[in-house]
Amino acid sequence: MVRWIPVGPVGPNDPTSGQRYLLLQQFQCDALARSVEDAQDAAVWVAGAAVCRAVQSGSREDWERASNAVSATPRIPQTQCLEFRVAAMSASLVAQHRSNPDAAFKVEPGLGEACPRQLLGLTVVDEQLRPVPGTPRAAGPSSGGTIVRLDGYYVRVGEVLFDDVPADVEFVGDREDYGTLYLRMPPAQGRKSIRISVTDTVDIAGSATFFYDDAGATSSSAETGGATPAPESPTTSVEASATATS
Repeated sequence: MVRWIPVGPVGPNDPTSGQRYLLLQQFQCDALARSVEDAQDAAVWVAGAAVCRAVQSGSREDWERASNAVSATPRIPQTQCLEFRVAAMSASLVAQHRSNPDAAFKVEPGLGEACPRQLLGLTVVDEQLRPVPGTPRAAGPSSGGTIVRLDGYYVRVGEVLFDDVPADVEFVGDREDYGTLYLRMPPAQGRKSIRISVTDTVDIAGSATFFYDDAGATSSSAETGGATPAPESPTTSVEASATATS
């Protein structure tokens, strides 16, 4: 038995990656392959489509194509959640086929959600929304005005909470579903720090802390309330997400 990719979350208004993910999740192998023709980020999706065909057909030629496509896939950072999951599954299934080429795979739907919604941390950015290098924590002056990027995976943020209280925050730039959110921090008003959390259409885990520091220290690093942001890892470092039996 093999576990296919789980739900995204994905929907009709998703960005391109979500639409491709949905095609793969539904085993629309050829449609996925057509959708990435001439695309710069095609490699991971080409591999997914090739594995999709191989699982369906079981032919030696299709598995060879899938193996070659997986080998050509670059490292995918975990921040590209959907692509990371596709690359991990593709590599896992090819590895299983190599270990037992005569196995007949029975496909079952994936469990859980591919991209659990979570706030991983903050990145301080400038007025052009470019990360500002600095000390090992997100900080800015007590007068306020520092712009921070909310790092993690979220879809449709409803409220931003400061220390668990809904806040009337100032968003910077566009605010779109699946889009990156930027906030302009308010004055300290006597606070040393603010713990930030958000709500989404479903529960979203995690929080991030912004520190007020008039010494001028700013940072592109996150203080994550106990969680460490995931590193950019190669697909081969992912724990296998599927199992096979002959």
